[in-house]
Amino acid sequence: MNKKSIFVLFALSAFVCLSVWADDECSFCELNGQKDAQLLSSLHDLIVSHTVLDYSAVRGDKSRVDVRDDGTIWDIYSDCSFYPSDYCGTGTDYEECDCYNREHGLPKSWWGGSKDEPMYTDLHHIFSTDCAANTERGAWAYGEVTKTPVWSNSLGSKVGYGTFGSSGNNYVFEPADEYKGDIARVYFYMITCYLDKNFTQGGKGYQIFNYSGSKASFTDKALTFLLKWHRQDPVSDKETTRDAKIYKKQGNHNPFVHDPALAEYIWGNKKGTAYACSNSQAIDLVPTTNDQIPTTCRKLLRNGQILILRGDKTYDITGRLVE
Repeated sequence: MNKKSIFVLFALSAFVCLSVWADDECSFCELNGQKDAQLLSSLHDLIVSHTVLDYSAVRGDKSRVDVRDDGTIWDIYSDCSFYPSDYCGTGTDYEECDCYNREHGLPKSWWGGSKDEPMYTDLHHIFSTDCAANTERGAWAYGEVTKTPVWSNSLGSKVGYGTFGSSGNNYVFEPADEYKGDIARVYFYMITCYLDKNFTQGGKGYQIFNYSGSKASFTDKALTFLLKWHRQDPVSDKETTRDAKIYKKQGNHNPFVHDPALAEYIWGNKKGTAYACSNSQAIDLVPTTNDQIPTTCRKLLRNGQILILRGDKTYDITGRLVE
């Protein structure tokens, strides 16, 4: 076999490994056998290290993680159609579909409003949203409206009393059904990535989080509807595409988009059961006559970076040797 043939065979081997890996849903080989608090802590360690962006870079027209192939902005709160140039910042005098701005899925007031915290520019929970709908959401907690809404729009987003009671500061913002799972998985990401942060500092009776022993956790009521939304609205192509774009910007993934079962192992119907990544074992490559090129590989997520393991070598997803 000539050198050119050997090179082509090696390239083909690497390509098959990466291609099969890309279609495989498991990215967490090293978490096998862990459960509950240990699993949550290990997952935190895998994703907490990432690039902290400048706030100017997380606008829809700058980050482009919420831009469709046709150039329009993907808004999770309304049924409007925006272009990147329709950005308008903040304001209260806008009508629905006038313009869009940035929305923190987890309001910054919940951690005291500090712009120095990494959550402030974490793209996983910053969405492009219709300015009018964003104003109605304000800093209300997500939840399910059970009384007559005080506000709603054409997509099905609404504000009113529900999950946390029907008096005082207990309004909730209920997103449209098609985005409830997206938001639930964002909240799973946020509490995992920022496990040590106190998200109970808002002033409107928020009841999404508890904070005790220097650790954040979900309240029972919040966890009930978040798991419900997670199950009823599965991961979409929109979410996986957005997650891939965010990874390129800040270097970490939302693990609950890659493996939705993680939420069940940590908080849901598999709690108390050791995590089992059924597809995490070796992935077959095409045969090769070169003994230095292993014929199996597997993948893992380490410090927010997806890696490919072949024998005792580690590669990134482009095939570059990293260790």
